[in-house]
Amino acid sequence: MPKLFIMKCKRVFFFLAVSLFLLLFGRVRIAPPDLAFYYSFAHSLVYDLDFCFANQFSHFPFAYHETYLTPQGYPANDWPMGTGICWTPFLLFARLALFVGTFMGMAIESNGYGWFEMWIVTLGSSIVFGAGALYLSYRYCIMEGLSKSSARWATALIGVGSSFTYHLYVNSADSHPPSAFFTILFLILWQTQRKNPTTKNAFLIGFTLGMAALIRPHNLILISIPLIEFLTTRIRSDSQSGKRLITLGAMAAGAIITFFPQLLVWKELYGAWFAAPRSEEVVWHHPELYNMLFSDFHGMISWSPLFGLGMLGLFIQKRYWHFTVPILLQIYVYACNVAWWAGGSFGNRRMLGCTPFFILGLAVLLDAVPKMWLKCLAGVAGIWTLSLLIAEVGGHIQLDHYQPWAEMLTAVHAGFLPGVFAHFTKPEWLDHGMASMAGYILTLVFLTLLFLVIRFFRSKNHLFFISALSLGIVIFNVFSILAIYRTSAALETSDVSQYLPYDRFTWVIYYEHGYYLYKNDRIEDALEQFLAAAVIEPRHSQPWMYASFFYELHGWNHLAYYFSYYAMINGQRTPEFFELFDRALTHMILLNDHRIHLYYNERGVVRALGGNPNAAEDDFRMSLHMKPDYDPASENLQVLDTIRKGQKARFQWE
Repeated sequence: MPKLFIMKCKRVFFFLAVSLFLLLFGRVRIAPPDLAFYYSFAHSLVYDLDFCFANQFSHFPFAYHETYLTPQGYPANDWPMGTGICWTPFLLFARLALFVGTFMGMAIESNGYGWFEMWIVTLGSSIVFGAGALYLSYRYCIMEGLSKSSARWATALIGVGSSFTYHLYVNSADSHPPSAFFTILFLILWQTQRKNPTTKNAFLIGFTLGMAALIRPHNLILISIPLIEFLTTRIRSDSQSGKRLITLGAMAAGAIITFFPQLLVWKELYGAWFAAPRSEEVVWHHPELYNMLFSDFHGMISWSPLFGLGMLGLFIQKRYWHFTVPILLQIYVYACNVAWWAGGSFGNRRMLGCTPFFILGLAVLLDAVPKMWLKCLAGVAGIWTLSLLIAEVGGHIQLDHYQPWAEMLTAVHAGFLPGVFAHFTKPEWLDHGMASMAGYILTLVFLTLLFLVIRFFRSKNHLFFISALSLGIVIFNVFSILAIYRTSAALETSDVSQYLPYDRFTWVIYYEHGYYLYKNDRIEDALEQFLAAAVIEPRHSQPWMYASFFYELHGWNHLAYYFSYYAMINGQRTPEFFELFDRALTHMILLNDHRIHLYYNERGVVRALGGNPNAAEDDFRMSLHMKPDYDPASENLQVLDTIRKGQKARFQWE
């Protein structure tokens, strides 16, 4: 009894310590694109009970390329619904808490978009799914017969010094902690099934698989683990064969029933049961395996070397070889994605669902090689990743823009102290005072009640627990069907006039890839990507600018001018761009054609915006000298005079 009590105290202390850390250093970052799309599912179910997201999208500052209409005329939500479903209990609880506060006479506005609601969602999901994934991974290592020391080291190192750390408290409200949570839950239940196979447990496995797929559809690859074990284990009797079929049937039933609401959403929004939006962004015959794993552009292992050590650990023991199959399959799938760097990602975030595998593998490696040098090596690997994280928090590493290793190393050196300083001087809980503390206390109360309810159901017989879970899944499906039924009516009252009827999100993929190629001196390949980005979404200036750099480099000055022109009218205003456009305009002036007055005027505007008003005045006067009745140049002289007096005015381009 004392031993069990101590173990329970350690568990409580772990989750309490994580919650206090999140209170002090956690950040609420529910914003476009990904997190806002996930949150829209939760908000729409809790507040509207429909899947027309026009109302939700209007409350977030989406860029104009991030939203579009599906073929069915609905605002598209290409992200899976599972993360939003995981957040729904916390948002529902936050709404209930605000309702009680309003009932008690407090002046509280409750619309589901306030910091308080998002704080409860962030904190609650981080504790349950983030800390929960780490704790269950530790317990799983013990269940596998590994030493407690190795399990603790592996869990602590990856919890503190991997890409998972970033999504534990910096960008915690995301799909990756829930993905890792249901992955480890799947592994634990499958291990239980191997030792004591029951139909009820098989249904639970199917439920966890369905939830994992509901969060990230690629998690269906987890089914490869039981399938490989079935295929490699000899069937000794007909009864054993029948039991396997029953097990597979129960697993399939649990997975299908759980995943069914996603099929309903796809059918309603996109017109197909298996819409799988963004699947066209995968090029199956051209995987970028090396870049996806080792590139300075968010490589999985280069940013989180502990993940590499974890994979090594799985390979050195034969009994875990089949565990590498879902990892390798996901690596291949994500390496085939045209955005193999995973966008604005800390490391390759798409692989974070495999964190339990990496913890297990690292524990296996530490058990197999119980040497201090290996622990030191793993510690250095963790410090490297933690240094990158702190530099990012300090503002010296930009995840949404490629930085080569040279810049990264400089950023780590320059950003480490500012990052540490930012942790202690810019905590969000200070900015929100009572709301932060109230949300923290209420979340802990809610999680305690949730734990007691689950424990109550589990204390009954196994059938009772399965029945309660099945009832919950049925209720989830019923509410999803009701939401589908209400979706078309919600669309009729929504303003979707600002949405375009096609997806333009891929422009940023081509642009980011082009910038990566440009910085690595693959200029011609970069141009191809920039042109694709400009065609898909011409209103962004960066692709035009970098294409112009390419044309100038190759002496195609006419094209450099035209692409600079489009960059200018679409808002490009950087000093390096002004220098580029100045050179292009100078070349056009030297041609001395019939539009020379226009080029002088344009160069005057560029020089004025670039901080050279005297040269700008000379160009405006030359434009008038070439064509005395050219009004834009005359007006720009007046604008220049107004600006010199400290007043605001706008130049005339043409």
